[in-house]
Amino acid sequence: MQEKLIDRAVRAGELHALDKGRIGRTWQQYYEDLGYDLWGFSPSPTARMLAKVILDSNPRRSERIEIVDWGCGYGRDSLYFTELGFDVIGIDISDKAIALARDAYKQRQATGIPLPGSASFHASEVHSVFECRVGQRVRAFFSNRVLHLLDEADFREATRDAIGCLEKGGYFCVSARSMDDFNSALMEWIPGKEHEVARYKDPTRNEHYMSFVTKERFLRVVGNDLEDMRYMMATEPERIGSLDTHLLVLFGRASA
Repeated sequence: MQEKLIDRAVRAGELHALDKGRIGRTWQQYYEDLGYDLWGFSPSPTARMLAKVILDSNPRRSERIEIVDWGCGYGRDSLYFTELGFDVIGIDISDKAIALARDAYKQRQATGIPLPGSASFHASEVHSVFECRVGQRVRAFFSNRVLHLLDEADFREATRDAIGCLEKGGYFCVSARSMDDFNSALMEWIPGKEHEVARYKDPTRNEHYMSFVTKERFLRVVGNDLEDMRYMMATEPERIGSLDTHLLVLFGRASA
C-alpha cells in the first residue's frame, strides 16, 4: 500500500514537471518564431491600469518604485514601466524571451533619450530571484496573461510567491484569460475538466492549455492576504492581427 502511495506521488510530481516543461516549450517556440512581432511594444491594458494607480498615489514621484514583472516576455510592459521612472525586475521561464528583453532594453538605452527607470531580466522563477534578496520586498507585483497557463498547484504557488515578495501595502495587479474567452470554434474542453481547462483545436497549438481564471479561483488563493481588492475586465489581441482575448484583472494591496 505504501509503495502505491509513493508511486502515485512520484507520478503526480512527474506530471507537474511535464506541465511546466510544456509551457516552457510552447512559449520558447513562440518567441523564436515571432519575436517582437508577437505583440509589438505597446503596453498592455493591465500595465496601464497599474501605472495609473501608482502614479495617482505618488504624483510627485518622490520615491523609487520597484516592480516585479512576472512572465515579462520580451519586456514590452517592463520597458513601459521604466519609461515612467519605475525600476523593474523582469522574470520569465523562456531563455529566448529574456534574451529579447535584454536586447530591447539595450536598444532603448542606446537611443540617448533619458530613461528614468531601470530594468534587470532573469530567466527564472519568482522564488529563485528572491532567494538572493533575503528580507527585501518590492512595491508592486505585476503579471499580464500568465496565470491561466498554470495548473491549480502552480497557480497557487505562483500567487503565494507573488504576495510574499510584496512590502506591506504593496500593489498586486495580475490579469488572466477569463471564461468569456472560450471560443468553441477554436478551442475544445479537456475531457473531465469541462468549463475549467481548454486547449486549441489547431494541432500546431495543441500543447497550449488554458485554465480559465474566475473571481472564485482568485479568492480561494489570496484569502485575506490582499485588501482593497477589485476586479476589472480588459480585452487585448492574443497577438498582433489576432482576435481579442478577454481578461479578468485583479488589483489589490498586500495586507498590513
